[in-house]
Amino acid sequence: MLALHWIEMLRLLSVSHNMFGPRQIYEIVCRESSVIRRYRHDATADVEPRLLAVEARWAEFGSWAADNLGNATAATHWLDRALGLAHKAADKRMAAYVLMRQAQQAADRLDGDQAAALAATAESLVPLTDRDRALCLIRQAQGHALQGDQTRSLAAINAAHRLVDRAAEVGEDDPDTIGHHCTLAYLRAYEGYCLLRLGMVGPAARTLKEILEGWPADYRQDEALTRAWLALAYAADGRLTEASAEGSHALTLTATTNSARAMRPLHQLHARLAGQTASDEAVTFNSAFSLVASTVRL
Repeated sequence: MLALHWIEMLRLLSVSHNMFGPRQIYEIVCRESSVIRRYRHDATADVEPRLLAVEARWAEFGSWAADNLGNATAATHWLDRALGLAHKAADKRMAAYVLMRQAQQAADRLDGDQAAALAATAESLVPLTDRDRALCLIRQAQGHALQGDQTRSLAAINAAHRLVDRAAEVGEDDPDTIGHHCTLAYLRAYEGYCLLRLGMVGPAARTLKEILEGWPADYRQDEALTRAWLALAYAADGRLTEASAEGSHALTLTATTNSARAMRPLHQLHARLAGQTASDEAVTFNSAFSLVASTVRL
């Protein structure tokens, strides 16, 4: 019963995180993880593996909250802890998921080699559900895009599309799925990101704009990041007025959700638009960015 309680609590916190960001969530994760650990130490032999698996999921979520707070040291610590707990619980699917998340952190650091390698290891570790395997392929696509390898990046994206499509056709997700957030919208956002990293700015802008038109309302953090990528695509394509307007939209969402991950591409946009005074939109964005940057960690 305790394990089910903490899994349900984690689900509710995840929904709140997606909508409102990590600021209060992170403190809850730290506190509850300590409680789970105490109960796990006192648990009987038949209960301990289940609590280990639950504690691993809370640790991974702690890393996600820390990532979005811009605390790279804490995010790395939590993921390392999650991997150790998953191994102790003999939960190979969770171990693979944590490796995928480590690949995501590498991609956020622009380390394409490590991102691709970690994601490939995660995919091969154990048979995964369609959505979880698609996440591994998305991370591989990011890694290859960062390496400038268009063929391998787009091949990974296409393979991920087939898996996400198949998961949607089945309807009910496999109960073993961890990455329920790996929807078509999520996949296409990262497809746009990969196109942008590969220098295909026109297709990137079209892909990102199209998917944002129907973006799910309860994933505001990812919307902020996706809009920031769209703004960068516009800027790279010389469409500075559109870049400024989209950047301002992304900035509003970022301020609401306190997402350091979304602030990083917006910082790039700010640098690109610095000194642009011919456009009212650019002036508005640059002024607002300076204000938000003082409160949201980069």
